[in-house]
Amino acid sequence: MLVAQTVTAVCAGLPGTPRIAALAAGWSVTSATGSITLCHTVEEVWLALPERSRPRLHQALETRTVVETHDGLTSQVIAVGLHLTRQRLSDSAR
Repeated sequence: MLVAQTVTAVCAGLPGTPRIAALAAGWSVTSATGSITLCHTVEEVWLALPERSRPRLHQALETRTVVETHDGLTSQVIAVGLHLTRQRLSDSAR
């Protein structure tokens, strides 16, 4: 539940904000078009978010990192998202 809440909070205000729901075996990410991606890891949740929102997502994650305490599950979820968006932005710049 905390993972879904954290990702939802970070994505608030991004275009095409998906809905993230906690499931017994992971999470579901429902896009603005209604397609559903089932995710079993936190990485998969972040990767299921729309590619076009990556720069804004990265900025939102950096902002959240500044205000978030650096311990606990929430900061770990944010750290994974930040790492993945940095990696994706770096890959697309090449």
